[in-house]
Amino acid sequence: MNKVTVRINGQDYIIKGDENEDYLRRVGKEVSKLISHMLERNHQMDTASAAVLAALNAMDRAFKKDGEIESLKKEEGSVFQQAEGLKAEIKLLEEALEKAQEESRVLQAKLQQMTTGENKEKLNREREIKRLETELRLTQDSSREYRDENELLSKNNKELKFELQSYKYKVLELQKKLFDTQLSQTKERKEKNPILKERLK
Repeated sequence: MNKVTVRINGQDYIIKGDENEDYLRRVGKEVSKLISHMLERNHQMDTASAAVLAALNAMDRAFKKDGEIESLKKEEGSVFQQAEGLKAEIKLLEEALEKAQEESRVLQAKLQQMTTGENKEKLNREREIKRLETELRLTQDSSREYRDENELLSKNNKELKFELQSYKYKVLELQKKLFDTQLSQTKERKEKNPILKERLK
């Protein structure tokens, strides 16, 4: 487990995690930036309120990223189904091409005994074979495009998951800071109130 010290709103905090130190520092820096932004927008806001608003913003972004991930998963599933359909179509075309080629070989063996009219039939068969070969190549190209698109979606999915994990760490750190701030404020109120201070004795 790694451990780093980060400064958030003028106060040092220790962050621990299994991620590398650079990542943990990035989390701390982002949290500090969120809180500072809230305080700059409203100078009368206290640190606790700024931390709560920062946590709300972080959760809002995290939920939106969850939605994007779900959409990507659906798209990825759709692309996968299309790719599977293309694979089946390619297999059928390959079988048809193999059959046509076999028929062509048989016809070529009989060419010497065929008349001019029969030669025309052979030419038509060869044209059909060429058409099937062209259709097979086009289908294979289309399949490769779907595969590339699927790989791109998978890569985007991983990046979104990483970003979502980053937001979750930010939320946890903000919750801890909020708790610490509330605890500190409670202690300050007790020390300022002479009745509570007397009871504490």
